[in-house]
Amino acid sequence: MQLAINTVGEELRSSAEYCKKEGIGIEITDLAFPWNLDGDPKYFIEKHIKSIEGITPLVCHGPYFELNVVSFDKAIINVCRKRHRKALDIAKRMGVGTYVTHTNFNPLIRQPSYRAKFADRFLDFWLSFADEAAKSNIVIVFENHWESHPEIQAEIIRKANHPSIKASFDNGHALIFSSLSAADWIEKLGADLHHCHLHDNDGELDQHYTIGAGKEDWKNLVKALQHYAPNAVLVAESDHLEENKASIDKLRSLLSSVDP
Repeated sequence: MQLAINTVGEELRSSAEYCKKEGIGIEITDLAFPWNLDGDPKYFIEKHIKSIEGITPLVCHGPYFELNVVSFDKAIINVCRKRHRKALDIAKRMGVGTYVTHTNFNPLIRQPSYRAKFADRFLDFWLSFADEAAKSNIVIVFENHWESHPEIQAEIIRKANHPSIKASFDNGHALIFSSLSAADWIEKLGADLHHCHLHDNDGELDQHYTIGAGKEDWKNLVKALQHYAPNAVLVAESDHLEENKASIDKLRSLLSSVDP
């Protein structure tokens, strides 16, 4: 399985050096933050290309804060398009292969039509982006956040039927917001699961603990990944390099000791 770590801000260079040494991938998280999408991206691109050269796989986390691609307000949709268009352009120029963003499905909206029409309206926004991403061999993956079950992602992918639209699973989010186990999510998403964020927490807050430091059932999670999604990119997603190093060590141990 392909392993990677996330990095953001000042740890870019040290994280990249670690990834080169260990032969693993890297996920650039800076573009998730809107202030990094303002202004001329030239310096941002040059700095990142210089650091990540030779690393594979390359992943980029796109913007998601307050973005609502199923809004009825055209002005909000235009902001979403502007943010993702710029982020995807930067990702292309950096040679990224996977672009991560959130579904931002809101389970507090109980109007039946919201859930019934979510996938169709979501794809009205994303299909044109997927067509463009495919030209640069980029796969766009949609990450669970507040969802209680994986059927929303599964429906999006099934209806899209597009080679550049796949799923991302964040086990920490599921540990907080879902009663289903991580293994259940992975089984449901199956071969459409292209990317994972792996970290731990206490089941209450999104703390991004090192793997094994919280409540997650890691043996069953890894077993499910090996069986149902053996080609997924597994990204250790803690907040600092030293925590990610510990997670990679733990993940490698689990992968070598757990039978699928």
